[in-house]
Amino acid sequence: MTFKVANIINTFNSKSGGPPRTVSLIAEAGTGYWKADLFTTEYREPAADTLLVKEFPGHVNVLPSGAHTVLGGIAMMAGFSRAYRSQLTEGISPDLVHLHGMWNPFLAAFAATAKAHRIPYIVAPHGMLEPWSLKVRAVRKSLALKFYQGEILAHAAAIHATSEMEADNIRRLGIGSAPIFVVPNAVSESLDMRPEDMPATSPKKTLLFLSRIHEKKGIDLLIQAWNEIRPTDWSLLIVGSGEPNYVERLRKYCISNHVPDVEFRSHLEGVAREVAFRQASVFILPTYSENFGNVVAEALIRGVPVITTTGTPWREIIDKQCGWYVNPTVAEVKGAILNAVNTDSLTLRQMGERGRVHVKANYTLPAVRAGLLNMYRSALNSV
Repeated sequence: MTFKVANIINTFNSKSGGPPRTVSLIAEAGTGYWKADLFTTEYREPAADTLLVKEFPGHVNVLPSGAHTVLGGIAMMAGFSRAYRSQLTEGISPDLVHLHGMWNPFLAAFAATAKAHRIPYIVAPHGMLEPWSLKVRAVRKSLALKFYQGEILAHAAAIHATSEMEADNIRRLGIGSAPIFVVPNAVSESLDMRPEDMPATSPKKTLLFLSRIHEKKGIDLLIQAWNEIRPTDWSLLIVGSGEPNYVERLRKYCISNHVPDVEFRSHLEGVAREVAFRQASVFILPTYSENFGNVVAEALIRGVPVITTTGTPWREIIDKQCGWYVNPTVAEVKGAILNAVNTDSLTLRQMGERGRVHVKANYTLPAVRAGLLNMYRSALNSV
């Protein structure tokens, strides 16, 4: 017997990082097992967002974008129960609510409404309870945990962590007694490519960074390390969107320091994103903190070996011999890049193939479905 899950995320915009993709894949994993709806507050018109909405396998409910501001959220919380009851009478009526993220009045409104209507809910922090994240606006988050966010976690039917590392960090906070389920994010296999869409052959190999451009991602480490190495037969491609002033600061650093062979591209979707992965010889995510690191799995399933850091839970790339796993420092990132650029093409392809086999077996939809079902059924039985 199928059941209905309402997924709640305040921003369904692919430029905001991995969670929107994760939510779509969770919904897709439920085909034949559970039905998925989506509630969100932000829908802008770039093609990426249109694509996300089009591909979501259930109904997408878009609420006013002002709901994700503080004042909008407070107003929403004041009248949201009545509005949500009207949604119930229209037949949406979920059996379970899956909250994606934290610190947002929109999410808090859904948690309060679910609690009032005895609908079990699950909280997926998506890295927002990681130590690095908690240091950002630390006072505000401490107050939120004390006055409302702690209550949301305390009354949750379950907490959804994406790795043992994230689960351990949540346990250390000692918030509530909800069971923590470790269910990794799913990854899609690569898109089929038409011959005319394949990237042109380049005389240089490519080291690819593709993610949000954010201080957390360690791009400062990457550029400094790259500038010290200056490999003559490689280029560095940095793909992603971020806060404009920060992106411009990185560009100016490269210009003023004459950092060679660095190209910045804005956020890519669809075929263009696939092309970026296909032209990469090695992928790098030198991040300070990730609860999962979706792009690591996305690179590996495409047969691209990966350099990443202990800020991610991807230690398994050492065991599977499909990349390099180092501390997030300039010296160690530099060492990993040196190892990569000095590795011959055949060995890199063999590393990538080992990664592809591992991710396909452990992180595609069939692999994560059982964990999601177990978590959902536990939450449903908690009422």
